Amino acid sequence: MTASDITTVRTAGREPALAVTSLVLLAICGAVLVALGFIARHAQWTDDFGLFNPVVYAQGLVYAVSAFILLRDGFAGRDLRLALIVIFVVALALRLIALATPPNFLSTDLYRYIWDGRVQSAGINPYLHVPADPVLAPLRDEAVYPHINRLDRAPTIYPPFAQLVFFAVNRLGDGVTAMRLAMLAFEAVTVAALALLLRRLGQPLDRIALYLWNPLPVWETACGAHIDTVLTTLVLLALLASMVGRRGVSGFLIAAATLTKFFPLVIAPALYRRFDWKMPAAFLALTVLLYGYYILHGDGGLHVLGFLPGYVSEEGFQAGDGVFILALLRAIGLPPLAATFAYVALAFGLMGSLAWRALAANADARVAPAAALNLATAAIALISPHYPWYFLWIAAFIPLVPRFSLIYLTTSVFSLYVTDSPTSLAAGFVIYGPFLALLLIERWRQGLVLPKDLTLPKSLPLPKQQGSIS
Repeated sequence: MTASDITTVRTAGREPALAVTSLVLLAICGAVLVALGFIARHAQWTDDFGLFNPVVYAQGLVYAVSAFILLRDGFAGRDLRLALIVIFVVALALRLIALATPPNFLSTDLYRYIWDGRVQSAGINPYLHVPADPVLAPLRDEAVYPHINRLDRAPTIYPPFAQLVFFAVNRLGDGVTAMRLAMLAFEAVTVAALALLLRRLGQPLDRIALYLWNPLPVWETACGAHIDTVLTTLVLLALLASMVGRRGVSGFLIAAATLTKFFPLVIAPALYRRFDWKMPAAFLALTVLLYGYYILHGDGGLHVLGFLPGYVSEEGFQAGDGVFILALLRAIGLPPLAATFAYVALAFGLMGSLAWRALAANADARVAPAAALNLATAAIALISPHYPWYFLWIAAFIPLVPRFSLIYLTTSVFSLYVTDSPTSLAAGFVIYGPFLALLLIERWRQGLVLPKDLTLPKSLPLPKQQGSIS
């Protein structure tokens, strides 16, 4: 039985009263999410994390309930149209609420984006100077400059494609509102890509709510305006291009995603097709082009690495501080060196096996979303980022591969806002303990969400192999 068959079974034979009940319950969940959004907005204006975090956790719980309703019942025909109206109206309301918040409550990264765009608009390589450098004094103002993090000791950390985005946004508008609206525009493309992917996989379109109602993209995109929004858009477009056989385009897009923030490189095996040269060639070409530009622009040279080495040291990654699995190995009694070797072996073994499985199955484009998600989730769990927005791109996969473990993971990470950095083992358990437990249950039961509902339609058209357009 295929996914479309199951959707038909779940919807066609239901009593009209049951469909109305499901729709009403979904609308109630949406209304509660919006009401909680107003409370979370108030908490931001009063600078109250003690209120904000519990409210966002409550949003996460309501979101999980709505996900259960969608995945259990589904909608079809007129009910689907009404459900989509509810889904998009609530999603829009949540983002309008998040827009009307102080831009420096959750993070000040937004100001660095604006500054980098401003520096480039002045014809200066953003990798060459810290914001406090006297050379950049004419660019300072009271609205942006005082809020830049590490302004007197760190040049930019963001890779070349992210810099192009900052520059392009600056040409359209210099300020918080312009950057926030730009990130929402990228998110609109993300939603369109998700709709196309859902259609291609034969999955119900109402599953798009599994992204739109997730509190993580609401707050980290509309409020925080994090560059991870761009990364997410590019990853989904690369996935879509790969599935339709556009190998060169897929390589270009995954390169752009990697040059926005380096994490997406790990999903390349899920997008690659055996004996294809176009994807790696496009990836290499864009990488050389963008890095070459910033290396040559104003004698950037090795400065193009920016603050990356300092950031790795500052966050404790070199010493393994805050890395949950490594901390767990040390906590069970392994000596530091043995724990490090065990962690490295586990990391290479896990990522290597997932990459091998992705490559072995890559003749079938239908497995690409799950393969990419497995690689992305494993990398994130192994690294254990210290900030919630690093998990944003994981949230975009939930409509494609619904898992309650991912719903928990992406809604629990708000706890990172109120924990010390590097993250303690106890704080890590709050996020990764239940996530790993749910993941094991899903593996045991072949998925918490109607196992056969994740089966891909056998009729899904596959892209042509070698000889197709790229």
